[in-house]
Amino acid sequence: MIFNLSGRLKHFKLFDRNLLIFWCILTALIVLFHRNLEDAFLQVILHIILIGILLAFIPWLDKRTGKYWIFMRNWYLVLALPLLYWDMGAFLHLVTPREFDPILLALEEHLFGTLPNLWIQTLVNPFLTEFMQISYSIYWITIPLGAAVFYFNNRLDLFEYLLHYVTIAFFLSYLIFIFFPVAGPRFFLADQLTVKYEGLFITDYLRGFIKQSGYRGGAFPSSHVGVAVTILTFLWHFKPQVAKKLFLPLVIALSLATVYGQYHYVVDVIAGLFMGLGIGFWGARKTRARLSQASN
Repeated sequence: MIFNLSGRLKHFKLFDRNLLIFWCILTALIVLFHRNLEDAFLQVILHIILIGILLAFIPWLDKRTGKYWIFMRNWYLVLALPLLYWDMGAFLHLVTPREFDPILLALEEHLFGTLPNLWIQTLVNPFLTEFMQISYSIYWITIPLGAAVFYFNNRLDLFEYLLHYVTIAFFLSYLIFIFFPVAGPRFFLADQLTVKYEGLFITDYLRGFIKQSGYRGGAFPSSHVGVAVTILTFLWHFKPQVAKKLFLPLVIALSLATVYGQYHYVVDVIAGLFMGLGIGFWGARKTRARLSQASN
């Protein structure tokens, strides 16, 4: 029966539990701040249904034995991450309609003596724009690529732990978005961004897609940087050569591209960096302890 909660949770991996916890927290926030959401009742019903589906689906899927079912069991959440991001669009101003960009801009002026997002316009050119836009878009490849390093080397334990800490980084970012919405430079500084970002081949398509799918209010911290650095840090401990030769250049380029493309402030990137390092190092340490305990 679906109400046998403890029995069902036995089939949950660590990242499944993270999704369940996040949806429960999100549903509670919708109830608490329902006055700020036009379709709050429908959203509560929707997320209760999603929680019910998760509780029913995971145990059923966990019992499948075919190789395609096993693959889906392990990878469903990676494939669903874009949908989870799009689901967040309605809740970025759930707690407050205020946007906290002025606080971050004041901090950046104090730290740098100017606004880096305005200064960086002096560097814009088609070649750099093409490279930076591709670097920014590669972010969505880093998650399955990092997971694949372990999955296809038959290290399902490390695969699960990596996704556990990646989803922690994701969901922590989403909760910060709700309580501390920041529009980001492409929205808040739109009237001061006077340079046109023209690339060579695919920049227009990539920027057009991001313009359609991106939301105002989810800039701080940079979840792009936070998640990418979490993966990099975890790999550094368990697959250091892959981390150094492949992921480190990708993460550096990605981090620079978030500011160059006017998607984030520098302080968004710094916050994402520290969040990713914290979760990544903590996660690697916990993982080593768990693996050592399991081998004894």
